[in-house]
Amino acid sequence: MKRYKNAFKRLKDEIGRISEIEGNAKLFLYMDAAWCFLRYGITPNEYLGWNCWKYSNQTLKTFYTARTSARYEVRFNSPHVAHFFDNKVDFNRKFSEFIKRDWLYTEEHTKEEIRFFIRNHSKMVVKPIGLSSGRGIYCIDSKSIWGGQNDPCLIECFIQQHPEIMRLNPSSVNTIRVYTLTKKNGTPHILSASIRVGGKNADVDNYHAGGCGYPIDIETGIVYMPGTDIKGNHHIFHPSTGVKMIGFEVPNWDALKQFVYKAMEVISEARLLAWDVAVLEDGFEMVEGNCNGDPGFMQAPSKQGKKREILNEL
Repeated sequence: MKRYKNAFKRLKDEIGRISEIEGNAKLFLYMDAAWCFLRYGITPNEYLGWNCWKYSNQTLKTFYTARTSARYEVRFNSPHVAHFFDNKVDFNRKFSEFIKRDWLYTEEHTKEEIRFFIRNHSKMVVKPIGLSSGRGIYCIDSKSIWGGQNDPCLIECFIQQHPEIMRLNPSSVNTIRVYTLTKKNGTPHILSASIRVGGKNADVDNYHAGGCGYPIDIETGIVYMPGTDIKGNHHIFHPSTGVKMIGFEVPNWDALKQFVYKAMEVISEARLLAWDVAVLEDGFEMVEGNCNGDPGFMQAPSKQGKKREILNEL
């Protein structure tokens, strides 16, 4: 409920700006957003991210919405395996083959062991176990004093990403978000891919921390369109660094796809997934995986609806 309240607040904050740019009355936009929610299940965040006021009803039908996702999630992903994606510790253990970084689960170690781990690593990321969208994540270094936390958390070494990826925004690990679907015949398929680049001085790269997503051509690994932020604004140049994103090529793209295809084989009962992959100089690092991921972000950068492509594989 809190997430919906925040989304409606964001819509309210943005209506005036959209009205000025598009020349539509505020009342029309409010009514249009309400219609999209009632008719198609398009949330306020999706309404902004997809620029829904620009599209016909015929086009709006093509989007795979949060409501559609909730309806069909269990038919793609068994509830019995959801904990591997909902719990970051379970994920790291299950997908250890794809994770090189050192990490520690505070619940399983004494304060002294945790402090020893911190002292021996230059930069780390602290992650709550069950939260998403980058909430509650923060960075520490070897000089940080660990006094313990009320809730168990994960402490992971900061990933040393590829220099070409780092220059897009140095403060965050800028991951490749890959949405995958295992087809009925068992064939692995990439639905969409985007590079997520963090905001200025942000520790994480996602929308909620001021980041942008830029659509990647699945065949070539090249950014082919302006990116978007959480408000639906378009960006040819990344806001924090001024780097031109259109034409940017993800290093070792073909190998990255093979890396993801191999990860898809680990849990056959999960068919519709979203992966966050960090690009290294000598390979790749799996940051996390999500059941269904965020259907809004899956389609926001490219503005291409994926509903039929997904539901055809039920």
